[in-house]
Parts: sequence; C-alpha cells; structure tokens
Amino acid sequence: MSDFPSKVPEWVRWIPAVVLSAIIIAAVAFAASQGPRLAAGPGPAETNEVDDLNFSVFTEEGLAFIEEQRIPRLDLRELPVETEPLGLPADGELVIGPHPQELDYRLVLLASGGDGGARFTTSTFTISTEAGEVRELRVAPPREITFGSFRDVEAFAVESAERFGYAPIANGTLLELVLAAQESGQPETTRTESGDRIGLPAHLEITCFGNAFCEPVFVIAVE
Repeated sequence: MSDFPSKVPEWVRWIPAVVLSAIIIAAVAFAASQGPRLAAGPGPAETNEVDDLNFSVFTEEGLAFIEEQRIPRLDLRELPVETEPLGLPADGELVIGPHPQELDYRLVLLASGGDGGARFTTSTFTISTEAGEVRELRVAPPREITFGSFRDVEAFAVESAERFGYAPIANGTLLELVLAAQESGQPETTRTESGDRIGLPAHLEITCFGNAFCEPVFVIAVE
C-alpha cells in the first residue's frame, strides 16, 4: 500500500453514501405512492371508477379504469345482480376487450357456493343483461387459445373440466366437429354439460371450423 496521502478530497468520499441515501428515500417515496397500484387488486381508484367495495363498475370512468388495470372484478354472491348500480344497460350486452395493446384481462368472479368463484385469464368477455339484471357471462380463454387448433382446444377443455365441474369431452369430439364443419361448410358447435364447481352454473361452448381451428368460450349463468 502506498504511503503517499490520497489526493482525493474528503467530501468526494461521501458521494456514495449520499447517493445511496437518495436512492433509499426515492424508493420509499415510490413505494408509498405507487405500491397500492402495483398490488394484485385494482386500485387505488378515483370516484366512479369502482364501487365502494372496489368491485368494477361499467361507467365511462369504470371502463377506462378496467382498460388501464386489466383486473375487472364482479361480485355475484347475492342474486339477482342488478344492472343499475354497475352502470350496465338494463337489456343488452356489454363486451370488454380485446385490449388495445393485445393484453389479457384478469377477470375475478365472486360467488357464494362451490369454490366461491373463479379467476379467468381472458382476451375478452361479454356481460348479458335482461330486465335490469345480469343474466350471463361469456368468457373467452387466454389469447393464445382463443382461436386454436382442435387438438389444443380439446386439451384445454379436458384440463378445464375438473376446475368447473363438468364431465370432460370425449377424445375425438372436436375432430368429428371439424369434419362435420368441412362437410356442411358451416361452423359446428358443441357444449359440455353444466358444472357448478365455481359456485355458478358454467359450461364450455366450442365452435369448430372446416380449417381445423376451434373457438372455445366459458358460459356462466348468473342465476
């Protein structure tokens, strides 16, 4: 080690500590201001973006918040579910998605029975209403399986059966559907039996086309 004194001024030696302190202060400030928004749930939200319990509403502000957060949440524990508090039309359909940046949503449904609801990774979903009440949800699977080969969709249907409580489709069902579509020149559709594992009646509806691709969608009855 050299015996010569260092020519570096003493104040320079404090720079790393000062910088470190600044980084820590900035990190704490960021966590305090942004932490809630990075959490699993959608929030924090401004007035009219969610309801008092942090569930989604479908007003103009609520829809903008859903597009930003991509974590819509619906409370279906007490039926019937009225449309007016949610900002939904009394009669009709509201389609959410596809997302403008081609991202999936993380849809959360709460129910009173079974597993207490379900979480979906979905590219798009539709809420159907009638006489001022929510009647049905149609939920597409993740983007990579929204429109897939009949083999991939059949595997997805089998994997989903236990989760939703319906009987798995038989091997070869979708191949037969594809062949029927090729013969008729029209899409052919099949449906699984309804299961209530998530606490609401749910089944999988699959439409196949002559090009050997199929389109699955979960159908949840709000009843």
